[in-house]
Amino acid sequence: MSMNHSLPGSPPLQQQRMTRRNIAPPGAQLVKCGIILKRGSAGAWDAGMVESPMVWFDQRAKRYRMVYTGYAHSSPEKSGYESVSNPQLGLAWSDDVFRWEKDSKNPIIGPSRVHGSPDSSGTSGGFIYHEDKIYYLYYIGTTEEGYERGLKTLNLATSNDLYNWKRFEGNPIIPPSGEGWRRDAIWHPNIVKQKDMYYLFFNASGLVNDKAEEYVGYAISTDLFHWEVDEVHSPLLVGSGVPGTWDASGRTGDPSLYKVNHTWYMAYYSWDGRNAQDGLAWTTEAEFPLGWRTYEKNPILRIGPPGSFDAQHAAKPFIFRSGERHYHFYTAVDEADTREIALAIWPGPCE
Repeated sequence: MSMNHSLPGSPPLQQQRMTRRNIAPPGAQLVKCGIILKRGSAGAWDAGMVESPMVWFDQRAKRYRMVYTGYAHSSPEKSGYESVSNPQLGLAWSDDVFRWEKDSKNPIIGPSRVHGSPDSSGTSGGFIYHEDKIYYLYYIGTTEEGYERGLKTLNLATSNDLYNWKRFEGNPIIPPSGEGWRRDAIWHPNIVKQKDMYYLFFNASGLVNDKAEEYVGYAISTDLFHWEVDEVHSPLLVGSGVPGTWDASGRTGDPSLYKVNHTWYMAYYSWDGRNAQDGLAWTTEAEFPLGWRTYEKNPILRIGPPGSFDAQHAAKPFIFRSGERHYHFYTAVDEADTREIALAIWPGPCE
C-alpha cells in the first residue's frame, strides 16, 4: 500500500509541501513594540547610549532580567559613537517583558582600570549563562577609551548574586588570532548547550575572501571556562556582499540562537553600508552546529520610516521565547543617533 496518501479533507501532498514552504519560520514575523529601555538621565553612567540586550527569566527571583551595555555621555557637543565612552554592563528587571526598571546597583561590572588587562577600558556585549547556582558572564573587553576601541577580546567573570563578580584568571578566553576571519577583534557571544557540550557562537572581525568584515563562528567547551574555536568550519555564516542587498557589506554579527522542534534558528544582523537590520538563518538538529542557510525573505526586522525610533538601525538581536510567544530585543537607532533598546514580538499585540 502506498504511504503517500493525504489525510481526509487535506490538500494533496505536493500542495502540503508547498504550503509548508510558504509558512514563515518562527521569528520571521514581528510586530514592533517600541523603545523599552532608554538612556540614563544627564550625568548617569549610561546617559550616552544603551544597547545589546540579553534577557532571561531568573528562577531565583521569579522575574525577567536583562543585562545590557551602557555608555557615558563624554562629549555633549557630538553625537553617536564619537559622543560616548566608558562602556559598562548593567541590569534591568521586569515582571512582564514590556516594562523594565534599571537596577539601583548599576553598573554591575565595568573597566578593570588595570594596565595591560584585556578589559582595562571597558566591558560591553554581555551574555549571562546560569548553571548550578553560578552566573557566568561573557563579555567583550576593550583597552582604549571610546566606543569599542582598542583590542577587543572575549572575557569571563562569575558570580553567585549578579553583583559581585570574579574575573577569570585565564582571560581573555578567546582573543583575535591568525590572519583569517578572527584576525582583528572578538564580538558578541551567545551560548547554548547540547547534551554535555557547550557551544559559544560569536562574531569576529577579520578577513574572508580578501574582504575585511565581521563574521559568525563558534567554539566548544565542556566546562564553560576553556574554549576551542572551530577554525576548520568557521566562519559559519557570511553575508551576500551583493550590492543593493540588505547584507551588501558581507557582515554577519551578534548571533542569537533558539530551537523550535527539530530546527535551530540564528537571528543575526548585517548592514548595507548605511542601515543595519536583522536577518535569520536556520539549520537542522542533525547538522547542528553546522549547515546554516539564510532565510530567503531576509531581513526579518527592517528599519522604521523617517522620523521613527529605529529609522537608521534596527539590529543587534537577542531572542527570548516563552511557549509560542517570540520576543525579539534589539538596538534601535534614530536619525539623530539616539541609541536605545527596543522590542518586537510575535504574535501581537504589544502589552
